[in-house]
Amino acid sequence: MPTVVPPALIIAVPLLVGAALILTRFRLAGLRHAYRETEAVLRSVLRLPPASGLVCAIRCPYCCRWVKPRRFDLRRMSCRSCISTLARPGRGGDLCL
Repeated sequence: MPTVVPPALIIAVPLLVGAALILTRFRLAGLRHAYRETEAVLRSVLRLPPASGLVCAIRCPYCCRWVKPRRFDLRRMSCRSCISTLARPGRGGDLCL
């Protein structure tokens, strides 16, 4: 007797797999950044030269977000969004009196 696969399952499985891949990709990116930060600290403590390779992201000291190197200003040591807002927090919907 042949097995019948419902059409809803045919549509749902690729969507669920895609969602799982997106979630794990963000987690892996965070782990990759943490690993590179730890490696940089250990290399500086042991007085070793910096690791070879391309810089894929820089952490802004003001907003603590990872930004691409082209969006980071080395002279001001902050990302473009912090430069444009003068490193002030965004205006949320909360009312402060």
